[in-house]
Amino acid sequence: MTFADLVAKLGEKFPSKINSYEKFGSRFIVVDRSVAKDLLKSMKYDFGFTYLVDIVATHWPKRKEKFDVVYNLFSINDKLRVFVKYSIENEKTFTVTDIWQGANFLEREQYDLVGVVFEGHPDLRRILLPEFFEGHPLRKEYPLKGRKWFNNADEQGLGLKFTR
Repeated sequence: MTFADLVAKLGEKFPSKINSYEKFGSRFIVVDRSVAKDLLKSMKYDFGFTYLVDIVATHWPKRKEKFDVVYNLFSINDKLRVFVKYSIENEKTFTVTDIWQGANFLEREQYDLVGVVFEGHPDLRRILLPEFFEGHPLRKEYPLKGRKWFNNADEQGLGLKFTR
């Protein structure tokens, strides 16, 4: 299956809810949030995108829809990579752990770094940063100066010394 075939079939299934384009050698499908989960299920079960490579969230504080969520999907049979993207107004969206089990860690990473809350996730907690870390460092509003990476306590008793 080619990208054009995929877009045509998805266009029939989700009329006026998707837009597609190719840029820098990558293929993108932009989908309306209202049908995004149904489209993602269809991508796996109907079109064979069994490999969820990555999930990336980006923060755009000046827009009405402040976050984009992008799924990097790969069809092993067709050797086709597609990025599925949708926008959300606040930091809450749905989980896809019920579609791809591998989404568990990927969603936790985006929760930790960008602050996107994946509702329905079985274990949504920080994965890269310690629990006491304040904020989400990949948000554009995260301060570049005067930020506190860690507190001055040796939380785990490792004998760490904090100096400037």
